[in-house]
Amino acid sequence: MPESEQYATLKVEVVRLFEHLQKIKKEVAAIKHPRSNIDCFSSVADQLNAIVKATEEATETIMESTEDVMGVVDDLKEEIKYEGASVHFDKITEKTNLVFEACSFQDITGQRISKIVKEMNLIEGALNSLVVIIGEEGLKALPLEGAGIHESEDGDVPMHGPQLEGEGVSQEDIDKLFD
Repeated sequence: MPESEQYATLKVEVVRLFEHLQKIKKEVAAIKHPRSNIDCFSSVADQLNAIVKATEEATETIMESTEDVMGVVDDLKEEIKYEGASVHFDKITEKTNLVFEACSFQDITGQRISKIVKEMNLIEGALNSLVVIIGEEGLKALPLEGAGIHESEDGDVPMHGPQLEGEGVSQEDIDKLFD
């Protein structure tokens, strides 16, 4: 291949590489823009941790209530000596035990979500490294594309599910509005 063709091919490839790097910069900026006040990774990790906490609390309530039901069944077995009732008490006990077994979902869910949070932290670390490599000043110069995806249409209140503990408006505050 003649030297002029090699330079032309090299020039085309350098331009393609430059365009590809510009695209990568925009994609990194969309996820982790230095001017954005939203940290997507922390927000997602906080939401996932809130899911774990809520499922733990719900499971604990379910298990405590189920234990109470079992206590009532045991008390009824002692008080009611009707032979036909024993079969029904056994069915209640059997179904209650199934509820206990089903509550093991919380443990598995918590473990899986913890793994996801760890992976997200690794990805965030890699993105932070890319920001350093690309240069924070270069990213700041890019527009904040996609920044509005975490806001409501009026741009006022974030609308991404239930508020985390300590954030947003409490039910008590809402109730005061109606007093």
